[in-house]
Amino acid sequence: MAVELARLSLWIHTFVPGLPLSLLDHNLVRGNSLVGIASFEEASELFQTESGNLFAFVASERLGAVREPLERLARLTDANDAEIREARELYARMRRTIKPERELFTLLAASRTSGVIREAITQGHVATSLDEPGDVFQTQLMDKGREELKGLDVFHFALAFPHVFLGGRSGFDVMLGNPPWEKPMVEEHAFWARHFPGLRARTQREAEALKRKYRSERPDLVAKLEEERRATDRLRALLIAGAYPGMSAGHPDLYKAFVWRFWDLVSPNGGRIGVVLPRSALAAMGGDEFRKELLANAEVLDLTMLVNNREWVFPNVHPQYTIGLTAITRGKGTRECELRLSGPYANLKRFRAGIRRIPVTFRASEVEAWNDAASIPLLPSDESVEVFAQLRKSPRLDLNDGSTWRARPVQGDLNSTTGKPYMDLVSKQRPEGFWPVYKGASFDLWTPDTGTYYAWADPDRVLDHLQGKRMRANTRSAFAEFDRAWRDDPGTLPCLRPRIAFRDVTRATDSRTIRAALVPPRVLLVHNSPYLLFPRGEERHAAYLLGLMSSLPLDWYARRFVETHLTFFVLNPFPVPRPGPDSPLRERVIALAGRLASPDDRFFDWAGRLGVACGPLDANEKRDYIRELDAAVAHLYGLTEPQLVHIFETFHEGWEYEDRLRATLRHFQTWQGDR
Repeated sequence: MAVELARLSLWIHTFVPGLPLSLLDHNLVRGNSLVGIASFEEASELFQTESGNLFAFVASERLGAVREPLERLARLTDANDAEIREARELYARMRRTIKPERELFTLLAASRTSGVIREAITQGHVATSLDEPGDVFQTQLMDKGREELKGLDVFHFALAFPHVFLGGRSGFDVMLGNPPWEKPMVEEHAFWARHFPGLRARTQREAEALKRKYRSERPDLVAKLEEERRATDRLRALLIAGAYPGMSAGHPDLYKAFVWRFWDLVSPNGGRIGVVLPRSALAAMGGDEFRKELLANAEVLDLTMLVNNREWVFPNVHPQYTIGLTAITRGKGTRECELRLSGPYANLKRFRAGIRRIPVTFRASEVEAWNDAASIPLLPSDESVEVFAQLRKSPRLDLNDGSTWRARPVQGDLNSTTGKPYMDLVSKQRPEGFWPVYKGASFDLWTPDTGTYYAWADPDRVLDHLQGKRMRANTRSAFAEFDRAWRDDPGTLPCLRPRIAFRDVTRATDSRTIRAALVPPRVLLVHNSPYLLFPRGEERHAAYLLGLMSSLPLDWYARRFVETHLTFFVLNPFPVPRPGPDSPLRERVIALAGRLASPDDRFFDWAGRLGVACGPLDANEKRDYIRELDAAVAHLYGLTEPQLVHIFETFHEGWEYEDRLRATLRHFQTWQGDR
């Protein structure tokens, strides 16, 4: 429908009385561009046999036959009915000429997920018949290929536009797009909520009960759910196996595949791409290989960031989402890529004013030094560059020098899906002897227990499960860094002691991004509430790190990279100062964080080991401790007073920070001589 409407729109806007309507069949086409073959190079890579690659020897000769009708088609002006008829005949002739290649490309696309087809190509059963016109492949293989891609509307760019890819300047000059921002997956909760909208307003326990009822009463919807799962599973498998590096990292997002497709389709000789992307494409794991490719082989990467405040950019997209207007000039890696950053702009007025200014510019080598994944920061203004650079001078959080303290994040105790057998999701009140299972909303900054829980769990069952999981952990696990005696002892399970937890689900545009807390012993954490393990270190080091994670300076830095999740690959490179044990600032951060983190008797032993009091704090005293903590942390980072002021001014859109800043600056000036 969209293509038909586009064709109609073009006809209306180009209509000239007395002239026929232009033939748009060749230029305005539709199809699923992600599951087809983008270029002859991609086809060549898939057409590997035991004897080598035969594709290169036959492709140019066979496809060269389409040049003559294409060249003739290009000379036609659609000036009269005769030219329109001739154009249709030439287009049909071209389609007939490349039909064997179109079927071959479909077979190559299917070979990504079909072992039978892949083996036939490898053994030369397809390649050896290429020189027989009309019999390019065995019929049974072609039938299997069609079945493999059934319903996916496969589209091969190289064959739809052969004139673009057969010339010396292979590829499109310009590509524009706004790809979908969705995952090819079916979430059961979202499926039922689509058919029963009130489900989203229910609690976790109520929702689980309703879903059991729906499954029993609506077998038709159960069948539809399974059908949708099969279709998305097939598409997901093709994307993961396709020419899209990084797609296997987590759930594949369609925009990740589209950015690779744009890159592969545009000419390497200065081709340009203009695309609208979610900020995740510029910062999240799974997009790191694409970003590294851009930094290595693009000449210019120009990013203008927009915050969808009040949905001024896109309606029905979360108002706190950040959107990147991305312009790329492709090169051959002969000169260092230049990164240009503008924004973020929260409304049209700021956008119009901002794009008139010169953007902040970085070299590729600078970007690559910031973190492991070439994530691109979201800097509020030109002045932010200096603050960002100062924070970056500190070592990484995951520093492993063999001598100082060491912290590793762990993905909670129980997965919300696979851990369901160990959880009570039904009871509203805690069953006797059960422990609460925390979710992100169960804790907040300096609040270890909000009274809101995900579920309950029987410790007698869960502790055995956690100990078994710990014993089975592989060598990459955080548990592998502890000695065998510690791992073998069930009494050392992390859930038996206070530990630092943080919310995985968070945004750079929330009032705070890092929401960490020291959670009490004898609580369990669901997977989106990760916690920190210390293979080397003790309570003092945990208190110090908690103080930094709860401070405004580090949170300001986190907001430069976080979009919707505080993932481990974002967390691990966070800059964390490592002052010596004789640093008065370090000791003050430990004392402040230790006291703020110990509001009740569940933390009595932990607080005692730090030498701080335990119990509730007066509201004014607590507020003052938090202000002093921000000031002490700012000194540890080596920030100047103007830089600290900048952090407050740019921390959050529209927040009232003046009183807090004044109090923080008083403490900052008091500590001035102890840096």
